[in-house]
Amino acid sequence: MSAYDPSSREPDQLREQLSRLFRHRAVIASGLLLGAVCGGAVSTAGGADYTATGEVVVQAISTAPFEAGGVSADKQISMGTERQVARSATVAGRAAEELGGGADPAQLLDGLRVSNPPDTQILEFEYTADSPREAAERVNAFVRAYLDHREAAVVRRIDNTVAELNEELQPLIDQREELDEEIAGASTESARQTAESERANLAARIADLQGRVTGLKTLDTSPGDVVRRGEAPEAPSGPGVAVLVLVGSVAGLAGGLLAAWIRSLLDPRARSAGEVRTALRAPVLGALPRRRDGAGVLEVGPSRGGERAEEFRTIALRALRHPRLAEPGGLLVVSAREHPGTLPAAVNLAAALAETGRDVLLVEADPRTPRLAGELPVRGAVREPVPGRWPDGARATVDTGTAGYLELVPGCRVPDAARALNSPGFTGLLSGAAERGEYVVAVTAPLLSHADGTAVAGLARGVLVVCDPDTTLREDLDRVRDLVTSVGGHVLGAVLYEGGRKRRRTPSPAASPAPFEPAEPASPASPAGTGGGPGPGPGPGGTGEDTVALKRLEPEPSDARPDTAYGSYGRYRRTGDGTAPRP
Repeated sequence: MSAYDPSSREPDQLREQLSRLFRHRAVIASGLLLGAVCGGAVSTAGGADYTATGEVVVQAISTAPFEAGGVSADKQISMGTERQVARSATVAGRAAEELGGGADPAQLLDGLRVSNPPDTQILEFEYTADSPREAAERVNAFVRAYLDHREAAVVRRIDNTVAELNEELQPLIDQREELDEEIAGASTESARQTAESERANLAARIADLQGRVTGLKTLDTSPGDVVRRGEAPEAPSGPGVAVLVLVGSVAGLAGGLLAAWIRSLLDPRARSAGEVRTALRAPVLGALPRRRDGAGVLEVGPSRGGERAEEFRTIALRALRHPRLAEPGGLLVVSAREHPGTLPAAVNLAAALAETGRDVLLVEADPRTPRLAGELPVRGAVREPVPGRWPDGARATVDTGTAGYLELVPGCRVPDAARALNSPGFTGLLSGAAERGEYVVAVTAPLLSHADGTAVAGLARGVLVVCDPDTTLREDLDRVRDLVTSVGGHVLGAVLYEGGRKRRRTPSPAASPAPFEPAEPASPASPAGTGGGPGPGPGPGGTGEDTVALKRLEPEPSDARPDTAYGSYGRYRRTGDGTAPRP
């Protein structure tokens, strides 16, 4: 696994998922903003609601106080029934009359809520209206209407009971008057005594009924007491603007996160090093920071440093660890689609390999739009290819500054690109690299745009794919791997261009673990500096503890004029093992 893969540095998969989610920050911010706007709109359109509260203690009233016995008052009242009575149409009609008769009783009930706290005989009336004054007036009207209705019901029951008792009492009074006349006109003592006895019994019954009527007429008919009158509230009862905006923002944020998650699932781009590695089934060898404006194609050598130059050196060292590059051979640098970083990646990778003391040949396998010869510091004149036989004879020497010199086979416009790339001269240029003891770095047109890359991939020992995760599709990377493997090639890894994103800090080459297993050492007879011998360096012939074997650089004679492009360092020539003449 590549050291540049975030999953190797951040084992927590949740963090990787969150990083993928927050790539769509615009969607999340849009959801948050939309939720806040909707909350404010609801607050503005709905208006403010005000709630006034009134409380009543319900009093038990019995029309038969002499029959109640030891029954407690709370057993004589059903608070559930009282709540239903308070919300009845009859009470609503009385409340409408209290308010002037212009309100509809059914509409009045819409804003009323009646509740009963547990273990109490209290009814709470709550009324919600558009204004504080209206809420207070209506809740007080319902309180008065409920009490009046309850009192009227009790009075009606008492009157009915009194009327029944009077109906029962009147015949008894008439009978008593008859007995009084009979007693007054009695002719015998026994008849008089009998009439007096009946009158005494009748008088007792009359007295009992008259006592009951008197008790009913003196009964307290108060239905309850108002313990809290409704007052105009000072603040709205519903959520205010701030609360609605906050709730809307939370809902919008949740919706934005959901939309961002769905979009991240449907995003076809390879947005991370892990996705690039999964699509290519090869490690990510490096991640290059954003290219500086005005920077030339060649950065390894003339600059002697810089973050991008060091990254190219790291990529070169890591590529040399691959077993397929245990011996000199061809390496193809290509992109899936048109990418401006493909050509600089090939040039600087070749310069970084030359800086390690290896013989390097840079091949511009682009017979359509060649341009390297005009953008690189070529030493001397460019040798033109044999007419009609590119690349035979096409050679140039590139001065890479502190990295020394490397050979360049510039591209050439030919009428038949496919024939040129499959010619024996070009095939021998890549396949014969091991015999010549040099590393060949080839760069060609995008693999999915032209067939040039497919022809070269089968000749090279490895393919290095250049891509930008922000613009490259995973499907394109899958097709690149399929095309390379279909012609017998092998994908060594990928180089990421990070574009405008902030680059993660990556470990230095010395501290980075090797992405490949070390290759078997080559024969001791291999010449030093070709990458096949047991000499020092991280190449296939060395060990993990060896240092990098750089070219030995010798300055020009003191009378040579320093080149202004390299400051006081002047010109350098590559000596390899110290004996090779300057090109």
